[in-house]
Amino acid sequence: MAAIKRFPLLAAAVGLYGASAYAGYHAYRIYKAPAPPPGISDPSQQEVKHGVFDALAPEYDARISWDEWLMRLGTRRRDLVKQAYGNVLEVSAGTGRNLEYYASNKSIKEITLSDVSEPMLKKAYARMKHYLRELPASHFHIYDAENIPAEDGQFDTVIDTFGLCSCGSPVKALKEMARCCKKDGRVLLLEHGRGKYQFLNEALDKTAHGHADKWGCWWNRDIERIVDEAGLEIIEMERFHFGTTFWMIAKPKA
Repeated sequence: MAAIKRFPLLAAAVGLYGASAYAGYHAYRIYKAPAPPPGISDPSQQEVKHGVFDALAPEYDARISWDEWLMRLGTRRRDLVKQAYGNVLEVSAGTGRNLEYYASNKSIKEITLSDVSEPMLKKAYARMKHYLRELPASHFHIYDAENIPAEDGQFDTVIDTFGLCSCGSPVKALKEMARCCKKDGRVLLLEHGRGKYQFLNEALDKTAHGHADKWGCWWNRDIERIVDEAGLEIIEMERFHFGTTFWMIAKPKA
C-alpha cells in the first residue's frame, strides 16, 4: 500500500526530470547555435512567408491550441476584445480565434474580419457559424494589412492579434490601421516580439529563421519601437511571458 501511495510522487518526479532534461537539451542547442546574421530582427531584412499560412490553415488551430492554453492567450484575447466597440475591423484575423469573444461583447455593432490568406479566412468563416446568434453583422474580406481598402476614419475599433510578426512592413500596416480608425477610436494589439532580457532575445534571434519557415512569423521584432514609429499613442500596455507578449490599447495621434 505504501508503494502505491508513493507512485504518484515518483511519477511526478520522473515527469519533472524529463521536462527539465528536454528543456536543458534545447537550451544547449540554442546556446551552441551560430550567431544570426546582422539585421535578423529588422523587418526590412525578413522574408514575408504568407504562403506558410495557406499551407497551415487546415490544421492551424489544432497545432496552436495547446500553446495558447498553456500561455493563457485566450484570456488575453478576451480582455482585449472587451475594449472593442462600434464598427470593428480585425486585420490578420487568421482562423477567427477572436470570434467567441466578439460574440459576448454587446458594444460591437458590426465586424469586418480580414486576412491576406484566403484559406485561413475560410476557416474563420466556418468558425463564425458557431456564433451566428450572438454575433452582430459580420463581413469577411481578403485584405493586405498594409493596403486596407477602407475610408479614413471608417472604424471605431481596429484590432490585430499576432499579425505584426508576419507583415512585410509592420509600421506601414499600423499606419493603415490608424488611418482607417476614427481619431477618437481605438487600435487594439496583442503581439509577440522581443522580450525584456538579452539572453532571451538572443535565443529568439538564433531561432527566428527556423520559426518563420515553420510558422510564417518573425517572433523577434521590436514591437514597442514599431508602434512608436507608426505614430500611435499607447494608452495602456501590459507585457507577459518575460516581456515577449504585448497587450496594448492605442489610438491614432491627434
